[in-house]
Amino acid sequence: MARHKRIETEEQGDPEMNISSLIDCCFLLLIYFLVATTLVSEKKIDMAAPATQSESNEAPPPDKASITIQSSGAVLYNNDFTVGGAISSSEFESKDYARQKGHLTQLVERLKTLRQRTKAQGAEPLVLLRCAKSVPHQRVIDVLSALAEAGISAVAVERGSVE
Repeated sequence: MARHKRIETEEQGDPEMNISSLIDCCFLLLIYFLVATTLVSEKKIDMAAPATQSESNEAPPPDKASITIQSSGAVLYNNDFTVGGAISSSEFESKDYARQKGHLTQLVERLKTLRQRTKAQGAEPLVLLRCAKSVPHQRVIDVLSALAEAGISAVAVERGSVE
């Protein structure tokens, strides 16, 4: 039998990675991007001072109207003039009510006057429609029909703010 001679190998340490070339590449990229990017210089903001009212050429704000529908069905124009009386629920179901279109002819006349006045100023009329929660839907539809008949389309509706 042949004897085998053992060759002793030197003990090697932990493998290490040489990262000096990687660091060199990172610094080169950093320098490249610093040179290649354009630096934004701050500029002052050109701003004109707001004009006073005497210098303003703008039209005055358009007239605004408020229509309030109370829980009884009464319709108020600008909270001081009643243009539609109180309506009971049985009157809503009658044929006479449908024929009279909700008794809102005075409201239509006032809205047409408002529209003519604001059109003369070169603006659109604005109307805020406020109604109580318990108002029958038909009464709100009647008021919206009166607004449409007067040619007013800019309407904001606020519900539940009236008692």
